[in-house]
Amino acid sequence: MAKETLEDILHKIETIWESPGFRTRRTRYEEDYGLYRMNAYDAGTGYQSYTSNAPKILADKIMSYLSNAQMSVRVPMTTKVDDRDAGNKKEKFIIGALNLADERMQRYGQPSVREQLAFYIVLRGWYAGRAMLNKHSDGTPFVDITPFDPLHVCYEMDEKGIIWLAHKTKRSPSAIKSMYNVDVEPAVEGESSSGITVWDYYSREENGVLVVDGDDEMQVGKKLTKHNVKDANGEPCAPVFLGAVGPAPWIQDEISGDDTARDYGESIFAANRELYNDLNFAMSAYKTLVRRAVRRPYKIISPDGTTTLDADPWQDGSEVPLPAGTDIRLMDEVTMPLDTAAFVGMISGEIQRGGLSNVSYGELPFAISGFAARILQEGSAHQIEPRVKGITACYKQITEIITMQYEMGGFGPMEVRGRHNDIASYFNEEIKPSDLEGAGAIDIKFGVRMPQDEPQLVTMAQMMRDGPRPLAPDEWIWENILQINDVDQFKNAISAQQAHVTEPKALLLTLIEGLMQTGEQDKAMIYIDMLRKTMKEDQQKETAQDLEFQRILQQFGLGGQAPQRPQPPQPGQQPPRQGPPGVNGGVVSSQMQGFPRVGDPRQAPPGTPGGPGPRVNPMGG
Repeated sequence: MAKETLEDILHKIETIWESPGFRTRRTRYEEDYGLYRMNAYDAGTGYQSYTSNAPKILADKIMSYLSNAQMSVRVPMTTKVDDRDAGNKKEKFIIGALNLADERMQRYGQPSVREQLAFYIVLRGWYAGRAMLNKHSDGTPFVDITPFDPLHVCYEMDEKGIIWLAHKTKRSPSAIKSMYNVDVEPAVEGESSSGITVWDYYSREENGVLVVDGDDEMQVGKKLTKHNVKDANGEPCAPVFLGAVGPAPWIQDEISGDDTARDYGESIFAANRELYNDLNFAMSAYKTLVRRAVRRPYKIISPDGTTTLDADPWQDGSEVPLPAGTDIRLMDEVTMPLDTAAFVGMISGEIQRGGLSNVSYGELPFAISGFAARILQEGSAHQIEPRVKGITACYKQITEIITMQYEMGGFGPMEVRGRHNDIASYFNEEIKPSDLEGAGAIDIKFGVRMPQDEPQLVTMAQMMRDGPRPLAPDEWIWENILQINDVDQFKNAISAQQAHVTEPKALLLTLIEGLMQTGEQDKAMIYIDMLRKTMKEDQQKETAQDLEFQRILQQFGLGGQAPQRPQPPQPGQQPPRQGPPGVNGGVVSSQMQGFPRVGDPRQAPPGTPGGPGPRVNPMGG
């Protein structure tokens, strides 16, 4: 097969671009964006127009859910992956690469990658973009994740995925000269507001840039260059990502003639497009009548029927002179039909069913129970979940392309930074391609929570754990109910926290450390003295327990030596005191020998400092 020329590529792109399916889809994109930017509704000349903000508020709310959703990046352990370190390195590389891509977008004055993708997923119903590793002029690698507006994308696919994708932008002649060193002229001399068309083309093996000037003359902004990007199977693939939102597959009509291309990858406004026009119409009628109540129509009755007023009679303090025989009469007031309120209420209810309920915006028209509010809120899942699945699939494509390209080699070590999980500290680490060898597949999840969900999730987790027989293991509850990113580190953090308070000495050390760090050394010395006394008491107790244990062993002949029978005492001689091996029984207290202590417990034992002197046998001897 002959290699495609640049002219062949441009012809292929323009043919697909002008095909009916892409044209109708672009028309729908533009109409939906008009709803989002609140293009003014026109009720006609002489009537008041009302434009609802419901489309924009709905889209912004869903975008907020996606932008603030908790993303977890995990490399699950398998039977083939025994080393957790490689998985941790891969997770850190992905998190750090995504952070670097966001920082790059911020330098360009653009929203973060996730915010842009949330915008396109909600308003377009599609996502697209470029994901690849590139090199600076000095050879250092950088992460290039650039979302594309699906409005300006065309492509072809087969059973293996994307064959090629082209992204269209408009640039000024000066920008093209700076970026590609190409001189172009606008179609109209001195006019360049519409810009020059630039096609960024990606196939499974090559990437190039085509510039089409005002005279439809093609110039090469970048020659076709091999990008060497491969998929997990080692097959060449285009370094781009693309996908549609929603469960609907591609539908081809047979005899209906319906434009099914518009239905594949729908936006958030799919169920409410016509309802917004009906709402604007009804509210415009209300607004017109309110305006007419302020400036009520009137009629002028004059002898010849030609008299007009030179001033506005409705302005404060206005005086209107009238010729003789002329009279001004108010016309009958026009009111809305009785069923208008019911009609507007029906439209509002259908808009809520097609979007989000008013409860999701914090609006309660009347007092309802918490259970009822929860039911109304759960009715919004049909709008949130497809978008969450869409952004999850998008990030899955992005991370697979980036990691596979890095693992293939050709790039030096990359310094990545970010936060591994909610409880881990911020990391700034250099990772080499060899560090990712042996790591498992990537698992990405987005958890969308509403503020009112937090207490209920905590209560559910506690209920599943309580009782003699928990309903689920702690690890499962943390991961699936509380949506903890790294369960292992979360478990270790809980264990460390319990260790600080379970052992008194560990608690004292924690208190001392906190006081020292806050500069309260005087108070810290109090706890240091308490720690010293506690440790000394523990040491004394341990010594006494060791001695008692040795005595018991000697008593039962388990000390490793044969027990010796005590010699009978000589007349007039007291029997020797028994003590542990190697210890003179005469210096061991009666308590150490197993006898209960007698006397006042507040008084020191006899023979010790502060105690009474040696006891004297009253019978003599």
